[in-house]
Amino acid sequence: MTKGEDVTKLQKAITARVLLLAVFWLSGCSFFSSPINISGLWAGNMQWIDGPAALLMSPITLDLVHENRDLSGTITLTGPGSAPFDLDITDGRARTVSMSLEASGVLPINPPQLVTLKLEGDFLETEMSGTGTHTVNGTTYHLTWEAGLVAPAIPAE
Repeated sequence: MTKGEDVTKLQKAITARVLLLAVFWLSGCSFFSSPINISGLWAGNMQWIDGPAALLMSPITLDLVHENRDLSGTITLTGPGSAPFDLDITDGRARTVSMSLEASGVLPINPPQLVTLKLEGDFLETEMSGTGTHTVNGTTYHLTWEAGLVAPAIPAE
């Protein structure tokens, strides 16, 4: 092997490692990124884009527990013409600046209504917002939402 071939192999190896590190960094999987925690009580509004409640705003409260990348907790909704009711978060993730969750429960009216809420969005320190869907007994409506941090979670001692 000549000296030129050694230099070319070294350049290729360095380039491959730099590209690999760049991919990890850009995907948010880098060990250099700081950990996030969006645990706490968040309050805001959601506004329906379509359906009978289009353009109406309703309060939303998210009581979030964030461990690693998983989100759990409850969401309290007050739909148009209904009393507040809770949905349990059944699936949730948060990473870098984005989050997604799915919550479901039953609206306790007669007859009871099965409700599912899916939210996706971004967060920055004390604010989060995004889009989602609200499904009631199989009928899906689209919405936008926003919330602000009311009370961060109390750190465990």
